[in-house]
Amino acid sequence: MQQKQPHTNRVSIRRRAKIVAKQRVMRCLLPVMEAVLICVLPIILIAGPIQTYIYSTGQLLFPIVLFVAAVVLLIMPLVYGLMGFLMRVLTGERPPLLCVFDGLAGVENYLRSVKLGLCIFVHIVLWMIIPIAATAGYCYFMMLRDPAILENAEKLYQLILQMSGLYLVIMIPFLARILRYFIAYPMIMRDRSLGAWQATRQAARAFKGHNLHLIVLVVSFFGWQLVGMWTMGIGTLFYWGYLLSALLMYFWYLEHPDGGENQQSESIPEQKQE
Repeated sequence: MQQKQPHTNRVSIRRRAKIVAKQRVMRCLLPVMEAVLICVLPIILIAGPIQTYIYSTGQLLFPIVLFVAAVVLLIMPLVYGLMGFLMRVLTGERPPLLCVFDGLAGVENYLRSVKLGLCIFVHIVLWMIIPIAATAGYCYFMMLRDPAILENAEKLYQLILQMSGLYLVIMIPFLARILRYFIAYPMIMRDRSLGAWQATRQAARAFKGHNLHLIVLVVSFFGWQLVGMWTMGIGTLFYWGYLLSALLMYFWYLEHPDGGENQQSESIPEQKQE
């Protein structure tokens, strides 16, 4: 059972996780960004055709089904490989980029990654209901207050900016909740007998008592989000590689509060300091 740690110790764990993660990622900066790109590339490729289909037909059901299928059957298995790739980067290795496709290599790995991806996707959807509902409610209230807002381009633009800002602010604590489930990847890689749903539940419990610090961790990456926007999405590749690596290191330090000196086995071993 995880021991309760003092507040100052939790802060130091979060900061140390970020520092170590950044050091390791910077050593393999280009491969890490390429690995993240491989995961998001399918979304980029299908986004255009889906948008064109919606505009031309006005139908939403088929595009939604196609998007969900692409996420669960392709993107989540790639994320499975990405997490394994980042775990190896954090040990000081320089893994081959083909590791990102480990979730697609073999029927057993693929089925495991799809099951886990489906469970994580369900959790993501459930946690996103509240931010989406709150943003939609604000939009509905504003349109009731000023029915002519759709006919005024300037007011409509302001409403879209307000909704985007509101959604981002509300989404921060929920994003921290969502990220916890990605720790299910190292858990299921370490224990292949672990079920997908059980892995996500254990991943959520792994950060019990650290929710506030996890939110602070997410907020601390806000600057990198802006860099990603200013660089037309290029910086976003580093942002996600860095954020997920920091999350993995945070989890590892929670499991090994002594710095890993006494552990018998580990999912994310720490490289010895030179």
